[in-house]
Amino acid sequence: MWTPVWEAVRLLYLALVVLILPRLCVIRCQGEIPKGGALLAVTHVGGLDPDIVLYVTRNWQMRAVYGQRTPRVANFLLQSIWRFGVTQDPQKKAAVNPKTALEVVRYLRKGGQVMIFPEGHRPWEGRLYPGAAVLAHRAGVPLIPVGLEGPDLRMPEIHELPPPRGLWRVAQEVRKHGTITVHFGPPIWPQPDIAEEEDVQRMMQGLEQAFDNFYRTFLGQPGPRWR
Repeated sequence: MWTPVWEAVRLLYLALVVLILPRLCVIRCQGEIPKGGALLAVTHVGGLDPDIVLYVTRNWQMRAVYGQRTPRVANFLLQSIWRFGVTQDPQKKAAVNPKTALEVVRYLRKGGQVMIFPEGHRPWEGRLYPGAAVLAHRAGVPLIPVGLEGPDLRMPEIHELPPPRGLWRVAQEVRKHGTITVHFGPPIWPQPDIAEEEDVQRMMQGLEQAFDNFYRTFLGQPGPRWR
């Protein structure tokens, strides 16, 4: 259940995004920003990815699927801001992740927009996970490939830093780069008349191609693979 405390934290976060991001870098947009219910599949190249996409779309009700953290205060902040938490903990994932998936599908069906990061919490491994296509198929909304053209911060050493130090390092790299462009690709629509497994495979092939194009264009290297 959503609480006034969570909403107050989120409003404070939004104010910080509006105030701080423009002072770190110039943010540009390429492509058509989606309207209505949509699942945005975002390349995971830096620690400020969701903040930058939120800023450029100006959709202040957009949420995201995030990975739960060990410190309780970190989980509280992430839940307040992004709402939809998943876990890699083998003892918790069977209970937590299916419930989160249902909540995401409901939010999308009501016309909401949600960001998801198909490369998972280890983007340097070069893999794509099919959860994005599964959610889009079940909700009946388009899957939108979103590529961030900016610094490549897919480094384990940054992700392993304590949150304040990691955020400071990311902010320095973003400021050094100067400009970040958010590219919105053509939507990949689900086909509800075919079996979920077949449709997920089709959508993931399209997403893999879109991510490969982003990575080759922006970074000069192959994109992540889902198989």
